[in-house]
Amino acid sequence: MAYSSSSSSFNITPPPPLFPKISVENYDVFLSFRGEDTRYSFTSHLHAALSRLKVRTYIDYELERGDEISPALIKAIEEAKVSVVVLSQNYASSRWCLDELVKIMECKRTKGQIVVPIFYHIEPTHVRHQTGSYANAFACHDRRFMATDPNKVLRWRLALSEVANLSGWDCLVTRMESELVERIAIDVLQKLDSINNGGIESRIATYKQMAQAKLEKCLRTGNLNDMEDLTETLQQLANLKLDKALRTDDDKDWEELDVTNQRILQLKQQKLIRSGNPKALEDYTATQHQIAQINAERENRRRGIYRGI
Repeated sequence: MAYSSSSSSFNITPPPPLFPKISVENYDVFLSFRGEDTRYSFTSHLHAALSRLKVRTYIDYELERGDEISPALIKAIEEAKVSVVVLSQNYASSRWCLDELVKIMECKRTKGQIVVPIFYHIEPTHVRHQTGSYANAFACHDRRFMATDPNKVLRWRLALSEVANLSGWDCLVTRMESELVERIAIDVLQKLDSINNGGIESRIATYKQMAQAKLEKCLRTGNLNDMEDLTETLQQLANLKLDKALRTDDDKDWEELDVTNQRILQLKQQKLIRSGNPKALEDYTATQHQIAQINAERENRRRGIYRGI
């Protein structure tokens, strides 16, 4: 006797899959780096700085890989708006890094992706012309691939030359690595904001969150260094608010800027009282003068006069 599925009294539920499907998050930034060089130092600090700024960043923590970069890596590169390439001493010795770089430069050409090179204790000319440690790496690549896949080695060389000609960051120029990491993270955030609509609003919101966290720390510790750190963040926030106020000419934006400026002035006055340092007095006076200039510009704009600050 035949039974049709529509007349069956049994409702069989299929078993759950052995490996549930994992959703893949979309990332704004792709980090390309040589693990053994910077995984636990520069790159980890940069990733932490980007995370603090709420930048969704893809970082590959895999220590072992197959012969080719995975589809997940390719997808992350293709969907990223910005790729940050940490070019270190041994970057060129990794064929996976070089394959990533080829894909990144392809996305730059075809998708308009922004690429930010970081020359980490390596001369840009060594990257551009594959000299120094990069020459040693390519001597090994030539022996392995030139007979079977010479185009692969050529693509790697061209990608390195191309990325080295881009405007980037040279770690040999900036002494303080912590300062460099923060500057790079902010630069990446600004590049993302230039791509997305309402960029200045998101930056203001981010710096407000950062300032709040640093204020809470400052209140806990009472440390002068923490106070200076808070003041610096508020100054960056004030610069963004000034930029917005100059664009909109809205009284509300000018008032919010003035609130931040007055808080900065109070903090610098506290520093002057606590330290008695002549430089603190000079900084406090300069801030007073700057705020006066901003207020004068606001008043001029009310009168229809645009002189600029």
